[in-house]
Amino acid sequence: MMKLWQTTLAVLFLATSLVRAQNESFYTVQVGTFIDAKPEDFSALRELGFVHAQDLGSNLMEVYVGGFESRPPAEQLAASVRQNGYANAFVQERAIDPNAPAAIVQMATRQINRPIEWESLMKAGPLYGILQGNLIKIVTGPFTSEAAAQAVLPGIQELGYKDAFVKNVPSGYLLPLTEFETGTKKPLIPLSMNENPGSAAPPQSYDQTKGERLPNNSNSTQPYTAPADANEVLQARQPTIPTSPPPVPDLPSSYDYYAGDVAPTTGTAPAPALPAIDGSVKRGSALDLQRILKAAKTYTGSLDGYYGPGTQAGYEKYFAQNRTLQQYQLVAEQSPLPGQEGADSELQEVINEMGYSAAAAARLDDYSADPLAKAYQAYQLFQNFGPGQEVNKRMNTAIREAFQGKKLEGVAFDPSFTYAYENNGQLIQHLLFVHAAPGTEEAAPCWLAARHPAESAEAYTSLSALIGDELKLQGCGQFESWPEVRIMVTLAADLGARSSFDQKRLAQAATERSRLYTAPKTLNDKERESVENWHENLMKGVSNWSKKDPLTEQLGTAFQAMYFQSQVRLEDYFMDKGYKPKEAKALALAALHTLVAYHMQRFV
Repeated sequence: MMKLWQTTLAVLFLATSLVRAQNESFYTVQVGTFIDAKPEDFSALRELGFVHAQDLGSNLMEVYVGGFESRPPAEQLAASVRQNGYANAFVQERAIDPNAPAAIVQMATRQINRPIEWESLMKAGPLYGILQGNLIKIVTGPFTSEAAAQAVLPGIQELGYKDAFVKNVPSGYLLPLTEFETGTKKPLIPLSMNENPGSAAPPQSYDQTKGERLPNNSNSTQPYTAPADANEVLQARQPTIPTSPPPVPDLPSSYDYYAGDVAPTTGTAPAPALPAIDGSVKRGSALDLQRILKAAKTYTGSLDGYYGPGTQAGYEKYFAQNRTLQQYQLVAEQSPLPGQEGADSELQEVINEMGYSAAAAARLDDYSADPLAKAYQAYQLFQNFGPGQEVNKRMNTAIREAFQGKKLEGVAFDPSFTYAYENNGQLIQHLLFVHAAPGTEEAAPCWLAARHPAESAEAYTSLSALIGDELKLQGCGQFESWPEVRIMVTLAADLGARSSFDQKRLAQAATERSRLYTAPKTLNDKERESVENWHENLMKGVSNWSKKDPLTEQLGTAFQAMYFQSQVRLEDYFMDKGYKPKEAKALALAALHTLVAYHMQRFV
């Protein structure tokens, strides 16, 4: 008996070790979520650790301090942060997938409590930091491959960083270093975006002559007084579109979920981390899940609506014992979710590929007659060389051609004006206007929001209320990458018993889901009542159907378990964004509606 027990312990230890080996953890201290946060607001915290932030859009900022490979020093730092007046500061653990590396160039290692030469470092391109206690490794990238990183290495070394080198690191460790972290604005012409790596100057063929400009305000859509030739149609003299696009940070792992009329693409970055479940919040979703677990005898605690360790253990045991869920897990992992379809537009394919392919931007010339292609040429020029007349010409030409004889109702935007583009905010907003132009079928790509999260969120928020379904967004798989959500949707598609899928309906749902993920906003009373009624009717319908026989009971209960687990996780995602529990519940139900309403229509 003792030998058996020892063997069991050895097996358990080995299994635990293997699980730990698959994932690493990064620990930081979350200070809080703030409106209009400024770097100087957190000067006192800079003496404790490196202050960094995540822009959530809509003037919201999540602020963090420090970064560690183990929890104890993070807990110690959290206590110090709380003593400095931030009573709600806590340690956040982030799962790091070591099997999802990113190619980067490491330039320098600096102590966080000493001045850092940010302006010099920024000449290399977009900067990221890897925090290790009192040290920060400063890197640039990520690149599509080690070969791509090696191509720019000589130029970086010429900047004075002789010891710079190429390496692969798990992308989860990379923290974007923006103006908030550095206190320094990014240069207009980063090294890694030039045609010739190592050259800090733009090609002479690019005319940077400036006319009168708009103030640096991403929300402004007022015209400027253009130079005499600004309204002319583009002539033969055009700069060469660089074949090397800006590096892409944190792309979603795939674009193939509910893509509708959008071509799937591939990426290398890991899926977004699952939001941690807050066990201190009492909620109906947790209570509904506890009832299922209680009936299955995998949960022995009280029905209290708190998703604590007992509920978590009960859910894991339930999943481990449920053959139906295990079967659907295999299906969900090995095949795309229902509703995927390839792109009907070759231009859509090119735009999608710009997010991860160095050669894609050059292919825009093949579609130069299309206004959207001109708009993306303007975008590409701006990212490589900053503001300039050629950017203004191409984007203004794209707008005039896209809206020739057409109009977006209710939008205070005049396509006949000539605009100047001084920042990404207005550029991306007008790029989305072109996507929304009547007759434009191509959807805004996933990488746009991944590369410009703050600007995209602001644009989505301002445009969604004005142009509604006219703005097409790719379904980027943000929520669908979560295991419970994937299984739930796969189950729902089977329960729906459809022989084919309405791609337009699925694409519309994906667009709305992208808005909820990127730029969520509180539901009004009517919207909240609508999704709550849908939720209640769906659960009644599934419960009644489940009573028919043992097979339907297995399937129906399995779906409900995944639904409630997904609801809990979605509520935490929105609470992490700063929403109150009641608001987060409504947003979670809205997200669930976009995921399964089409498939489960017969149950409502």
